[in-house]
Amino acid sequence: MKLSTKGRYSVRAMVSLGIMSDSHSGPVSLKQISEVEGISVSYLEQLFVHLRRSGLVKSVRGPGGGYLFARDPKTIFINEIMAVVKESINPVDCKNCEHYDEAACASGELRNACCVTRPMWDELDEIIGTFLQGISLADLLKGLEQ
Repeated sequence: MKLSTKGRYSVRAMVSLGIMSDSHSGPVSLKQISEVEGISVSYLEQLFVHLRRSGLVKSVRGPGGGYLFARDPKTIFINEIMAVVKESINPVDCKNCEHYDEAACASGELRNACCVTRPMWDELDEIIGTFLQGISLADLLKGLEQ
């Protein structure tokens, strides 16, 4: 299983926002995050639209503007960050399969076909979701201090 850049970059950007928020007295610009993370400003803008709309961050306009956390990092969990940028943690494409068809599943021809391994993938999806639901942004930031 491999996460797309949306999920990874969103988490990295939020961690950077937390680090820089501790060392700045005001908002953190996307340019600052871009320089630290090596993520283009235009890509960060796309991600932060979702993060802002979901209430995870708030924006400050004008000179010296940028982003701040809208909530305490203790209340922002990794699964939520990934969900707002529409990142799926599902390890397989057939999560919403409609019927069992071993041949179609094996060949990848039908995305709505299931094989007998699907229940295992469903359980893995649930385990990953539970794991990410238990890690807050504050936990990641605290881990940097150790």
